[in-house]
Amino acid sequence: MLLAVAALLGAAGALHVQGLLPARVPSPATPFSYHDYEKVLRHVRPDGDVDFASVGRERKTLDGFVDSLASFSPHNRPDVFPTPEDALAYWLNAYNALVLQQVVDGYPYLETVQQPVLGRFFWGRSWAVGGERLTLWALHNRVLRREFADPRIHLALFQAARGGPRLDGSHFQPEFLDSQLNEAGRRFVGDRRNVRLERDTVYLTSLFEEYREDFLAALPEGRGGNVLQFVWAFLPDTCEERPGCDTRSDLDRACGPRLDQCRIAFMERDWTLPDAAARPARP
Repeated sequence: MLLAVAALLGAAGALHVQGLLPARVPSPATPFSYHDYEKVLRHVRPDGDVDFASVGRERKTLDGFVDSLASFSPHNRPDVFPTPEDALAYWLNAYNALVLQQVVDGYPYLETVQQPVLGRFFWGRSWAVGGERLTLWALHNRVLRREFADPRIHLALFQAARGGPRLDGSHFQPEFLDSQLNEAGRRFVGDRRNVRLERDTVYLTSLFEEYREDFLAALPEGRGGNVLQFVWAFLPDTCEERPGCDTRSDLDRACGPRLDQCRIAFMERDWTLPDAAARPARP
């Protein structure tokens, strides 16, 4: 009996994490809109830090957008999201808004998304999204990675960490999505916490190791390529806007024209919460 109960609990847990449980679809009171989410993003600073205290004071606005996800998604309402750009923009905005809401729920006591043990921040909670109960893990891995073969998503999903993709002050918009994803890539690669060149060694955030196969699959050479080719595409030509940055020419000189003459070292990510408020040092 105990084994049967344990098996049932294990199966239910797996369905929960993978977002395979159904959810009620409430009748929407208004058409789908990003208006409330856009208002919340006013609290993102130019450097990517977030004024979480101010987001908390606009909690009803954020909750209003998250509640609307229960009624609308590309899965249950393809008529509202008719193009791949509409669908991808929806999932990116949904993911980032859910991360924001969960951080605000734990703020100011939450100092890092690693506080919940075993990575539970990303799989412990689920939300009703268009008839499905989705965790952040399911939204990222079962929806975005499977339905959209675009590794730029890994550089655009807010992880509530300074060593990860940062929020912009605007939501993803279908008509500008390609340029917004490219800008997210440039912003991510341009951060020395994520990419840093020192002599003949390129230090890369562990995110490039974790999703290495996705990045390689997008290259012309496929999985026989080099992840530095992906990084090179998002490095700047000059450092006029960011003095002291690493450029494409720097990478070429260090690694050779095939980018295969230098060593790659993967760095641990900085999981510090990108909080705009100055926190006192912990004892």
